[in-house]
Amino acid sequence: MKRNTRLEILQTAKALFNERGFNDVSTRDIANALGISKGNLSYYFKRKEDIVEAILEEFPGNPPDTPKTMAALNEFLLDMQDTVQENAFYFWHHAQLSQLSPKIKELQREMYRCNVQKLRNAFKRFQEEGYFLLEQVEGQYNRTIDALLLSSIYWLPFCTLKQEKLVENDFQKQAWSILFPLLTEKGRKQLDEIVGLRKQ
Repeated sequence: MKRNTRLEILQTAKALFNERGFNDVSTRDIANALGISKGNLSYYFKRKEDIVEAILEEFPGNPPDTPKTMAALNEFLLDMQDTVQENAFYFWHHAQLSQLSPKIKELQREMYRCNVQKLRNAFKRFQEEGYFLLEQVEGQYNRTIDALLLSSIYWLPFCTLKQEKLVENDFQKQAWSILFPLLTEKGRKQLDEIVGLRKQ
């Protein structure tokens, strides 16, 4: 079977970035881990930034469709958590990476715009179906979405800052805590059926 060197470079680079951090991995480290020359690697990617761009272009992100049910929104949040854990280096170095190249910054913006649109559509649907309250203050939905996305970006570094071990589905619980004030009683009952976050 023909070797897919480009894919191997991306997979190896991401594993090393996750393990050591973006700043402590060189292109030579990546080449050595693959058993290829640095010149061979540079045929595919001349800089580390080029590797990051390629990783982001194939970023798994979240489900392609707007969540249409509360259960689907819960899966959306779990997928966000998986994405953070599988691409830890990206979230550790999110702000730094945005400064490395205009393309990385634009890819970050596109991911943000895409997730905002999905969540806005979901919030509107859930409000119409009686699961979400009407906005209590102007812009409440947008600010809640921003809080949710900011939380996804900084959740992993913040856990380390607090010297806490990652707990299964911790981000999911944090996300629902952010969303909880928007829920009607109908929405809260539905949430209990899905994940049972409320105290008994």
